[in-house]
Amino acid sequence: AGYGPIPADMTRELAADATWRRLLTDPTSGTLLDVGRTTYKPPTALAYFVRARDVTCRFPGCTRSAKKCQLDHRSEYPTDRTSAANLDSLCVHHHQLKHHSTWRGDRLTNGDYCWTSPAGKTYTRKAEPIEPPP
Repeated sequence: AGYGPIPADMTRELAADATWRRLLTDPTSGTLLDVGRTTYKPPTALAYFVRARDVTCRFPGCTRSAKKCQLDHRSEYPTDRTSAANLDSLCVHHHQLKHHSTWRGDRLTNGDYCWTSPAGKTYTRKAEPIEPPP
């Protein structure tokens, strides 16, 4: 990383003993989008992106800053990959609640989050804008 292009013969030599990891980036900006299935802990850029996107804990009514939240794999790792689409910010309390009860959460296509309680009642948590709309 950070070295630049290397000759093919050196690449083959390095690759022979290497550990490979897939990094999917946006072709326009180079922003990291996905780190593949073999990495549980999200890299710094991905963690920053998820926390910036979520603003606060995604549980209804919780105002804990995403900066102080844990990142939760919505679909359990390694069944699903470590990616922005599969990570959500949850405070310690709500992260534990999700894993030790029958509360279930799903992010909707518009960014809102729908939680279903053990009683079957649903609660929608609206996506929070990073800054107020103009």
